This record gives sequence, C-alpha cells and structure tokens, in this order.
Amino acid sequence: MASLLTYDITSKHAEFKKEMFELGYLDQISGNTCKIIYFPNTSLYHPNNTSERARIDAELICTRLRINLERCVATVWDNWSAICGEPFK
Repeated sequence: MASLLTYDITSKHAEFKKEMFELGYLDQISGNTCKIIYFPNTSLYHPNNTSERARIDAELICTRLRINLERCVATVWDNWSAICGEPFK
C-alpha cells in the first residue's frame, strides 16, 4: 500500500528530506499522463508504507533532528489527481 505524507517543519528541511529519502520516500514519481509527477515541497510519497508508518517515520526523524513537526497528514495514496509540476530549482 502506498502513502502520501505532507508536513510542516520548523527548520532543517534538507536534512529531514535526506533521512526520509534513505527510508525510501520520494519527492517525485513516474506518471501516466505526465512523465514525472513532482510533489509539493513538503510532501513525500512511499510506495509500500502505511499512512501510520509514514507519520511515525516523520515523528522519529524530527525527534532525531531536534526539530518541531508542526503539522503532519499521512494518507493512503489512492484515487488521486495531479498537476505534473516542474522540478525544484
């Protein structure tokens, strides 16, 4: 089951994403209509985690980095629609 995580953190954005990438999270995926779907800056996708696991991973990394996880929503990636977006510069 795939999941989508969206979050707000107070600092250390690059460090947070690096650790999430090491756990298999992605900030872009292949699409059908779009060659690549780029997620918004504070959203990550995992192809195999439950939404609960995604939230727990975010909490654990924030604790390790000593940053505040201000907001967090994780959900099952199902029945979605997207605007392809552009790579971050």
